[in-house]
Amino acid sequence: MDNLLQRINRSLPAKLIITIALLLIVGVAISCVTLIINGRNTLMRYTVDHIASSSELVKRSIHYGMLTFDRESIQRIIDSIASKENILGIRIFDSRGEIFFSSSSEEIGRLVDRSSFACTGCHSDPEKPSATLTADKQWVIYEDRQGNDILTFVDPIFNDVSCSTADCHVHPPEQRVLGVLESDFSLAPLNEVVRSQIVDTVVFALLFMVFISLLLYFVLRRFVLNPLTVLAGAMRRVGRGELIQTVPVPSPDEIGLLAETFNEMTRELEIAREKEKTWTETLEEEVERKTEELKKSRDRLIHAEKLASLGRLTADVAHEVRNPLMSIGGFARRLNKCLTGGREKQYAEIIIGQVDRLESILRDVLTFSRGVQYRFEKRHPEKIIATAVERYKHLSTELGITIRVRSEGSVPPVLIDEEQAVEALGNLVVNGMDAMPGGGVLTITVGTEPLNMITYVYIRVEDQGQGIPEDELPYIFEPFFSTKEIGHGTGLGLSITRKIIEEHGGFIKAESPPGKGAAFSLYFPYQSDEEAAKTPCWELMQCGRDRDASLKCPAYPHFGRICWVVAGTFCEGKIQGTFAQKSEDCQRCRFFHLVAKKKRPAGSS
Repeated sequence: MDNLLQRINRSLPAKLIITIALLLIVGVAISCVTLIINGRNTLMRYTVDHIASSSELVKRSIHYGMLTFDRESIQRIIDSIASKENILGIRIFDSRGEIFFSSSSEEIGRLVDRSSFACTGCHSDPEKPSATLTADKQWVIYEDRQGNDILTFVDPIFNDVSCSTADCHVHPPEQRVLGVLESDFSLAPLNEVVRSQIVDTVVFALLFMVFISLLLYFVLRRFVLNPLTVLAGAMRRVGRGELIQTVPVPSPDEIGLLAETFNEMTRELEIAREKEKTWTETLEEEVERKTEELKKSRDRLIHAEKLASLGRLTADVAHEVRNPLMSIGGFARRLNKCLTGGREKQYAEIIIGQVDRLESILRDVLTFSRGVQYRFEKRHPEKIIATAVERYKHLSTELGITIRVRSEGSVPPVLIDEEQAVEALGNLVVNGMDAMPGGGVLTITVGTEPLNMITYVYIRVEDQGQGIPEDELPYIFEPFFSTKEIGHGTGLGLSITRKIIEEHGGFIKAESPPGKGAAFSLYFPYQSDEEAAKTPCWELMQCGRDRDASLKCPAYPHFGRICWVVAGTFCEGKIQGTFAQKSEDCQRCRFFHLVAKKKRPAGSS
């Protein structure tokens, strides 16, 4: 027995077949029992209806005899009906319980106990026999001494009008029940039919279970067990190191998907083994290459630090050079006024021009390197555009350039330092006009765009120039990098614009499709007054920024509800890691889930 159980435990087919067989047995058994019980009840109901009809027939047959008080006629009718098959006896009681008529002559004249089944139906309430003797109380089943099932049916004989008005009748009209007709019937035929039904049902159930079991075994064998056996053999070979194994895909169902997954896994394993072999063979080369990459990365970091140091030194030098340069420029202008002509005046004008150029460079260097105290106020972007266009209107007219301003929908006001924003936009306008020396159209567009689950207000400047080469596009925002000719510009305009827009919590984006002009977009983060009035991030996160001014946070005090795009994970501008460092990932931040997940702007990703 233990060996058999162990073999079954190790065999999937055996467990499946046993489980299905048990489920079939339980299901078929329940169905058979329910079917047999329902069938027997139906047969019993039909039998009782038939017996009730027979009892009514007896009552109608003896009705005339009772009106004429013809006892011999009534007895003949009872004897005739009682001789029928399966009718074991018929008797009639009067209202006192005396047997007046019976198919068994020795019973005539006998009194019946009022506690018997024939009397309890009426005598529980003698005044209302028709109401108390309901259909389910008219019959009872019992076993006789030989163990046969007998059904006794009682039917009251009422005192109708024809009886109470007959000349020969002795019963007054107010008497409701004259007597009771009791009939005994054998249930042997019914039991025989039920036994036959049980045998037929059991045989059919057994045949059905055998057929279903064979069918399920064939289906499992064909579509499950055989493919799994093949797959198991292939997996054993893979375990021995034979990685190149392919099994047939028997069908497009889950088994087929399992086979496809196995084939894909073996291919990946073979590829991985080949890669591992290749990596092992070229490990030394990989180490050398990685070492070289690390050296280059270190050199880039050193170069970046040098540039940072050079930037600080340049700012200091610019401060020192500016005063002497102003003196030189002043003396050159005075000398130019004193001279009336000749080479000396020409030289003085050259000095003045170069001094002006140097002052412009120093001004841009100081603007780029100094820290500016920003004053943010709610401003409409259209006002910023109007100020910038007015400032450069005369220059655009001289160059034959038309400036067009478009608005894409309703644009809300945003937090802006007006002076700095005008300077940033002015740099883009000047660059656009420089890109079109032969004239053209400079388009300035203002609108809104959903990005990173908030709304941005953008100002886009598009020119019709030659565009920016694709290989130079990543470097255009670096200080002193310029695509213009030497002597035109300082290479700091875009760097200053980028610095200004990032101080606003936004970012700048440059695009230059092949064969078209360049487009520069300034993105300002926007939040409504209703959003800004809600719980700010520093209150929810309890970082203490609102109580301790030394805790610097680029999101405080205006951008508390959009900190993830100003200083966190989704920030596309200046690297400001306060909240990103605090939460590591904004998508795991409690404040992010409280605000960003409640209502995302339409079209956000």
